[in-house]
Amino acid sequence: MKLTLTQKVMTILLFSLGMGLAVNSLRSTPLPLIGDWSHGGFSSEGQGDIPTVPLEEAVLRFLSNEALFLDARSEADYQQGHIKGALNLPVHAGIFGKRLQEFSLTVGRERELIVYCDGIDCSLDLELASILRGLGHRNIKVLINGWSQWMMAGMPFEAE
Repeated sequence: MKLTLTQKVMTILLFSLGMGLAVNSLRSTPLPLIGDWSHGGFSSEGQGDIPTVPLEEAVLRFLSNEALFLDARSEADYQQGHIKGALNLPVHAGIFGKRLQEFSLTVGRERELIVYCDGIDCSLDLELASILRGLGHRNIKVLINGWSQWMMAGMPFEAE
């Protein structure tokens, strides 16, 4: 029996799909096959068990001074503008270790922290939150695309 080109393509696609499903099922942490992959789909959980916070809740925490905001962006970005009162802990900078040590000495592990960076694809906030979680901080939330959201909402900021 001779297969047409369309049949060959369909056979290859079905075989590839079957192999992909088989490999996924063998992974220690399989990828979900059905889910909300939009950025909004991550509104309750960030990386691991680090929750995210909607802008409205972050604003309430800011206005009531209940949370300390941490900017994970570079020092240059921070100096150009940041959430008013936020501390800068730039994850990929040479000064990170020194700043993290200072932070650990002055901020209690029970303090509510809201970590942010800029852009939907920015993962610096999740990286910083994971590092802080590893150091014993448990009350951490991530404000995804925090800087852009904050500015679009017209909330207080400062620049250096």
